[in-house]
Amino acid sequence: MIDRKRLLSLGYYKKAASFTGSDRNKCYKIERVAVELSPEEIVNKFQATIWPGPFAFDKTADELKQSKQADFTEEGLVELVDWMNETKVD
Repeated sequence: MIDRKRLLSLGYYKKAASFTGSDRNKCYKIERVAVELSPEEIVNKFQATIWPGPFAFDKTADELKQSKQADFTEEGLVELVDWMNETKVD
């Protein structure tokens, strides 16, 4: 089970490109992405991607990856943790 405490603080994601980890056969990547809502408005979001192990993100076929975005807040990060724990990987 992926625990919120393992995913570091919001401050980390403001500075770092991404955070990766694994739980049994499920690998995951959490990152901050810029989402364009309109030509004048860009907002930061969290994006979580999960895929079956044992291979790294770059060595896994895109069709095996599942992603979800959430608000760039503590609540958004908790939402992604719940999603990662509930979602099965093949």
